[in-house]
Amino acid sequence: MSLSNLLLTLFLALLCLQLGLSMELPFVILLGGGLSVLGGLKIIPVERPTWGLVIVMVAAGGFLGNELLEEMAAEGSWAQSSSLFAGLILSILVYLLWLFAASAKSTSQVPLERDTQTILVLGLMLLLLNPPPATTVVSILGTPVALLSVTAMLLASVILLADRCVGVLGPRLLLMLPLLLIVPVMVILLGMAQGPLVAALGNLLPSPGGSANTGFSPYQQLSASVFLRPSNRSVMRLNAVALPSRYLAGNRLVRLDEEMVWQPSVQARQFLSTVDAQSLASGEWRYPVDNHHARAGNADLQTLTVHSLRRDSYIFLSPGTSRVTGRFRALNKDAADVWTPAFDRGADRRWQLEVGGDSVPQIKNAENLQLPAFWDEALQEKSREFLGSEPLQTVNNVLGHFRGREYSLRTNFDSTQPFHDFFLNEKAGYCFWFATATTLALRANGIPSRLVSGYAIHERISSQLWLVRERDAHSWVEWQDQSGYWHTVDPTPVSINAFFDDYNSLEISIWYHYLAGQWQIMVDRILADELAANLVRYGGLLILVFLFVREYRRIRVKKAETDTKSRKWQKLWQRFLHSSKLPANTSWTATNYADNLPGNWPASWVLAVREFLQNYNLHRFSGNDERAMRDVENALEKCLQVINQSDAKTHSS
Repeated sequence: MSLSNLLLTLFLALLCLQLGLSMELPFVILLGGGLSVLGGLKIIPVERPTWGLVIVMVAAGGFLGNELLEEMAAEGSWAQSSSLFAGLILSILVYLLWLFAASAKSTSQVPLERDTQTILVLGLMLLLLNPPPATTVVSILGTPVALLSVTAMLLASVILLADRCVGVLGPRLLLMLPLLLIVPVMVILLGMAQGPLVAALGNLLPSPGGSANTGFSPYQQLSASVFLRPSNRSVMRLNAVALPSRYLAGNRLVRLDEEMVWQPSVQARQFLSTVDAQSLASGEWRYPVDNHHARAGNADLQTLTVHSLRRDSYIFLSPGTSRVTGRFRALNKDAADVWTPAFDRGADRRWQLEVGGDSVPQIKNAENLQLPAFWDEALQEKSREFLGSEPLQTVNNVLGHFRGREYSLRTNFDSTQPFHDFFLNEKAGYCFWFATATTLALRANGIPSRLVSGYAIHERISSQLWLVRERDAHSWVEWQDQSGYWHTVDPTPVSINAFFDDYNSLEISIWYHYLAGQWQIMVDRILADELAANLVRYGGLLILVFLFVREYRRIRVKKAETDTKSRKWQKLWQRFLHSSKLPANTSWTATNYADNLPGNWPASWVLAVREFLQNYNLHRFSGNDERAMRDVENALEKCLQVINQSDAKTHSS
């Protein structure tokens, strides 16, 4: 085994080790390491994969990853939550191992092979795409260094010059010492640039994975800064004939501190298990949830299906939801009214809401009338201006006041008393400020109320499909009537629509989510029938296996045909050398032989041999193999006839 082959074997083994640790899949480490060694030894002859085989491998990787890795991967690992992507990564790893096993043995006389370059480039890309496992990161001079990644990059650098610098490899490696010294500095610089760069690129393309470190989620507390990070990243797709509400609630908060941060109520948590749920034939569970919202007349029960594009476990409910259905075996609600289900392993983050139906009043809680410590007489006097003859009139007065004001994300409040500045001086603000002011103004007039945060739905991409993005994070208000029922109101001015218009979605993103939504509807219809689902699942796998076997057999047959033709040409060439008594020189071409014929040959020999070599050179690599072979054989017969005739004359004389 050459030095470069040995180092390339170590490089692939390290790559398998990092991917296996990152995905928490031990078989990737063991099987990948073993295949790396076998590929380096070149014990088993393997045909080089064609582009057709590569396409089939990638498709099979995605298919098997989506079907199997969700079950095989460790609970909570990224390979389980992003099984499709993990399957694609593993298919690329298989391609690299196959390419290594099929590559020719390298020598020091030739430049770096194309296959080796492909292995190094794709291998380094896989290393950079996958986060290094925490166990492989050590601190050197206060800088975290991923040992496996750095070692693999150093191996890749050495492989580039290993075979051609066998005698002087040590001195050449010393030239890389300055590079090693600046690695910690580069790690720091890249870390500083990574966040802004990923954020800039992430909003350009649709991202079904949905995982992001910015935007809104149902926080246990809520501050004004949450709404100052608008992003086009998609978080949910909604499917419904008609929306029961344009709001999806994430949490409900009741206490406001002096730092202008809303906190949850002091109340018991709620836990629902399958004992409380109804088992459906589809394998889903239907959970009843407390519905304390007032019904809008005799409105019928409406359903809404929500498909989360994120990988968290939060679910959002429309106001008035009475039942939640999904593939989860438990539902947990915390003090902030945040619902967190225990999704079945590998299941999509989806849930169906039933809005309406039976509702019951809720016992009034004194916390829903609590005013913050900074509340003073000036704020109370302003709030009295909204008092009506009955609670509903008071609510309408408050809404009329705030909806007529100006909406803006750019605020300029007094830093010492921001709420006073917004409320008393009627300055422009955004949803957080309008919802906060409305909640407190209602409480000041004896109406229990609370702040709700979640998403406002407004982007419709087909007749039954809506899209929710991080920029749609919103807050609004719920107030409780004298009977104990809750009502949803939104005090934010209608000019917020201009804000949404400023964030028009890219056309490619709209089409992507439209097609993804339609595809999901079709898949759901197929999977609803277990027989049809199995036919599609196993039928697709059989098709991929058939395509793989057919393509591999095709390249084997083509290789066999090429070898047969090569042997025929080799046999013809050996016959020529034997008859002409010319020496066998593997580095010479037909042109070299024609230019170096013996000087003592008769002119007729030289003419006949050169004519044969010219024909050989012309037809050896032509497209029409059979005809070319016949022409060269005829030329050889003529050449040998001239040589034999000259030999006969020489012997007779």
